[in-house]
Amino acid sequence: MSKIAESFVIEKALKPVVLSHIDPGQFGFIPGSSTTFALISMFHHWLRATDGTGASVRTALLDFRKAFDLVDHNILVGKLHTLGVKPTAINWIIDFLRDRKQRVKLNGVYSDWLSVPAGVPQGTRLGPWLFLVLINDLKLPDGSFAMWKFADDTTVSEIVLPSKQSALQQAVDFISTWSQENRLQLNPSKCKELQSCFKRSPPIHSPVELDGFAFESVNSAKVLGVTIRDDFKWNDHIFNVTSKAAKRLYLLSQLKRAGICASDLVLFYCSTIRSVLEYACQVFHSSLPFYLSEELERIQKRALRIIFPYASYNSALKEAGISSLYDRRASLSFDLFNDIVLDINHKLADCLYSDSHPLKVLLVLLIMNFRERTRAAFSNHFQTELPIVNDKKT
Repeated sequence: MSKIAESFVIEKALKPVVLSHIDPGQFGFIPGSSTTFALISMFHHWLRATDGTGASVRTALLDFRKAFDLVDHNILVGKLHTLGVKPTAINWIIDFLRDRKQRVKLNGVYSDWLSVPAGVPQGTRLGPWLFLVLINDLKLPDGSFAMWKFADDTTVSEIVLPSKQSALQQAVDFISTWSQENRLQLNPSKCKELQSCFKRSPPIHSPVELDGFAFESVNSAKVLGVTIRDDFKWNDHIFNVTSKAAKRLYLLSQLKRAGICASDLVLFYCSTIRSVLEYACQVFHSSLPFYLSEELERIQKRALRIIFPYASYNSALKEAGISSLYDRRASLSFDLFNDIVLDINHKLADCLYSDSHPLKVLLVLLIMNFRERTRAAFSNHFQTELPIVNDKKT
């Protein structure tokens, strides 16, 4: 009954208000968004800024300490009022959050029950939406910064033009002050900085500091599940995902030995191994060199060799009813680009030119023409083939 009540409050009272005020830089927990979209937005911003400009990109990867457990209920209620959530819904949420108790068990001994004055219950549908309300007003005042938020993962970038001074420290100080005012805690020991510049002599910037700790400057870092390098190459990411996927091939071979049928083995492969290889593939597919693409394909070849040991790769693909990883990445990338071009309200619509720009108009016409030709080809095929089949039957 509690889940049903949560869903009702979210759909009728909370979701419409939150979405009407949501920060465009927020990509987590909202409909029509994903980690892939956040990563594409980041790379679009970085690559456009460094394309022949001589500019450098400083990116701060911020880590909040136990963000969901430190949500202050009084601050949260004040922000719900500010957004315009109905008082009856706010009272229900207050009752949902307060008067929760917890205790600790150690070696069979229990502590006393204590009230939980902060935090949103994890594992609930309402929890993520309440965290979105809390962090929604975290916005940098200076337009020279870009910020991406996915729940409690926050990434801030600054484009530093040649002969200009970096102001990334000011952005971090602003976020630190906001965190203190909202009773959240940044973890300086886990915050990192990634610097990208394609000049022969990159500029040297002062390290960013927080509470006396200098951010660790790294050449690569994992952002939303994807390993990003300072030169925007994909060697590290491909190595990580192929290593992870290769370890799971052992499970596939054990299932094969146990006599599991081929169709179930293909399903296992697609859900637990292929999903690792193609996670966020729209981000890197178009810039992936051939030798790295082959590294990914090699994992699928090994998997199909386990399932269909006597078949060639092309025959195994047909038997399994799947396509090559390259073709699948290309199809997924095209479908996403198609959605962005044709939907003016798409989360990534701002990455393209304005609706009146000739290039965007041309892209729409090309996609519509492709759709029309595909539809006509299928129509002609069935109109010519089906009567012949019928004639043979008669």
